[in-house]
Amino acid sequence: MKAVIMAGGKGTRLCPLTCFQPKPMVPLLGRPCMEYIIELLKKHGIFEIAVTLQFLPHAIKNYFGDGSEYGVQLTYFEETTPLGTAGSVKNAAEFLDDTFVVISGDALTDFDLGRAIDFHHSQKGIGTLVLAKVSVPLEYGVVMTEENGRIIRFLEKPSWSEVFSDTVNTGIYVLEPKILTLFPKDKKFDFSKNLFPLVMEQGQELFGYAAQGYWSDIGNLSQYRQAQFDMLQGEVDVTVKGFEVRPGIWFEQELEIPEGVKIEAPAYIGQGSMLETGAVIGPNTIMGRYNRVRGGAYTEHTVMWNGNYIGQAVSLSGATLGNKTYLGPGSQIFENASIGDNTIIKDLAVIKPGVKIWPNKMISAGTVQAFSLIWGKSVSQNLFGAEGIRGIPNWELTPEFMVKVASAYGSCQRLGATVSVSCDGEPYDQILKYSAISSLLAMGIKVRDIGTTVNPIARYVCRHTLCDGGIHIYQEESEGDKVVCVQFFDHEGLPIDKEMERKIENAYLQEDYFRPITSQLGLLEHMPQAVKHYFDEIISCVDLNIFKSKRYKVVYHCGNPLVSSILSQLLDSIGCEVIGIINGTDTLAKAVLDNRADLGLELDASGQNMHLVTEQGEVLTEEQSFVLKTLTTLKNRSPIAIPVTAPSILEEMMVDAGVPVVRTKTVSRSLLEVGKANSLQVHYDSFYALVSIIEYLLKENVSLHTFIEKLPEFYISMKDVICSFEAKGRVMRCLMEEIKGQSNELIDGIKVLTDDSWALILPDSEKALFKVVAQGISRRGAEELIEKYENKIIAFSQG
Repeated sequence: MKAVIMAGGKGTRLCPLTCFQPKPMVPLLGRPCMEYIIELLKKHGIFEIAVTLQFLPHAIKNYFGDGSEYGVQLTYFEETTPLGTAGSVKNAAEFLDDTFVVISGDALTDFDLGRAIDFHHSQKGIGTLVLAKVSVPLEYGVVMTEENGRIIRFLEKPSWSEVFSDTVNTGIYVLEPKILTLFPKDKKFDFSKNLFPLVMEQGQELFGYAAQGYWSDIGNLSQYRQAQFDMLQGEVDVTVKGFEVRPGIWFEQELEIPEGVKIEAPAYIGQGSMLETGAVIGPNTIMGRYNRVRGGAYTEHTVMWNGNYIGQAVSLSGATLGNKTYLGPGSQIFENASIGDNTIIKDLAVIKPGVKIWPNKMISAGTVQAFSLIWGKSVSQNLFGAEGIRGIPNWELTPEFMVKVASAYGSCQRLGATVSVSCDGEPYDQILKYSAISSLLAMGIKVRDIGTTVNPIARYVCRHTLCDGGIHIYQEESEGDKVVCVQFFDHEGLPIDKEMERKIENAYLQEDYFRPITSQLGLLEHMPQAVKHYFDEIISCVDLNIFKSKRYKVVYHCGNPLVSSILSQLLDSIGCEVIGIINGTDTLAKAVLDNRADLGLELDASGQNMHLVTEQGEVLTEEQSFVLKTLTTLKNRSPIAIPVTAPSILEEMMVDAGVPVVRTKTVSRSLLEVGKANSLQVHYDSFYALVSIIEYLLKENVSLHTFIEKLPEFYISMKDVICSFEAKGRVMRCLMEEIKGQSNELIDGIKVLTDDSWALILPDSEKALFKVVAQGISRRGAEELIEKYENKIIAFSQG
């Protein structure tokens, strides 16, 4: 049998360590990662190996040669342009004449490949994916199989709401050569994104083999360090190069250790390294070759490569060093900091947690380096939550952060693209807006400054002025605190999709953006008439004559003066009588009654959401408001988005009206994408939604109270159930196993259906909890369903 090692990866998330070498060459206990993969293949009788190369191919070819030194035969296949995972393997198709194994050269595993190959042959499918269980499956392809291993569902890099299992694709495959005939050569094609979905669409069988053993894709610096700690502690069945001088302490070769040096297990010390009296090598220290550690220095949970100088009284805790770094006396390097090759850190400097220093840099004596050297502070790789980026103003979301994330966004646009930028009326958000604008201009992006506005208008202008994208910055309340939200739009004015979010995150993490020459810098233009254009569009979408039949009286409350001003102007322009009040919903109901108003509403600070109050002072539930908003869109006769949390009666009403229905996720992009053919949408636009509701009630000649009375009864309950992130995948897998054979939907979370009720179990994308929503034939029935699935989540989360 033959194998293909995919070794073309850049290892972006391991930068700055991988600036000048491909990820398969990153050392694990003194040997390149790919060397362990070659040993694994050889152990299972596979000696003929193709190696696909793209990034810095000579680094791999020069080290491994033809493979004879390692007891195998290596044949190299280089890509001049990236072909994707499947495309790179097809590039080696002439080498593959029978069943073959595909494996990544930049992961660490001790899986029994022989068992996976035997399983593949027994199932007689076109391909077998080797699977593993992980606690947080967001960065992997999640897989669901039948009892015989046949794959029935596959989703690459899901959000939490899409996680239906904790079983993931490891990137190890056993394949038949004919699978490579399903797509053309020299075309970018990925296994997970393109080929496997294509195979399943064609009705061919793919199988999943759940392997036992160790596997890590070494996807970030923490995992890179942890993989080596695991190797030292015997968690991985691999051969460690060297010998154990005492339990848990490994030397690559004989070393003279002076008296007064303390070494705590587990630790690994490479050939030629020198430790001086008074040095303390703490637990989980991995040291490459020819390092020098002076007296008084302390290291723990740290990985250093070759030729580093660690000065007197230096402290290293949870750090990663490349080659030939110099750490001056008394310097301190903290957790998750990473230092690139040939960097000099002078005396008493402090490198704060998470900071990345690119190669060939110098940090002056006494500097407290709180930010990565190139652009700014380093944060979590997951910048985006369910709705954009959120954080505490001037703490998590700083101007420096805004500059960097806007640069990352700009780097994902073409040179000369046009991006709209806007913010709400908060002074701090205007500071962030100016930071974003300056950053985009420096990236060669033309900026259209909309000024001070709200989300619905920002989306409208982005789309209708033909921008390539947009950024809107605003504040809202979250659990009693103010948070800043940054939302990014695509050219259609929709919140960007997950693929674009990942591109921005990768650019942000790599911190290496294209900078144009000064003659190519972006231009800034202002657009002061945005509100007028938006009002004109709303008025063109409704029947103005209907508003002349009755002067509607509206009482409203909103804590945002900008939103209040826009609402008052809009309602006044269509002939409504408008009364604003100072206090919230409780007083709003009384004000509606006192003023004999036709309806009341409370708007949030973004202008996207609202609560309605009938003329009799009754507050509508979110579900009732959604039903009403959706009914106003019937006039468009276009497909209507109905999220998985909506009551079942809404879909029945749409079917009766002969309007196509699209079931969607609950996030804003999913709802807005369905109706993007319409110039305006009622979802996430309280201004247009309110005008459409008034128009609908006038046309139907009913009051808001009467409309609600005529709605068929439905009962929906919801509850948040606490669950750790690590247990979420297990909970979803256990639930999927339990509901086998029952009617269900997997559009967003897991929705379990019966004849007259349903329950939705939805993992929160940002918090350690599940949202459980249930509809029953009675209030008690819905609450019982909530209780049932709350108990299941708690039980499954405890293992």
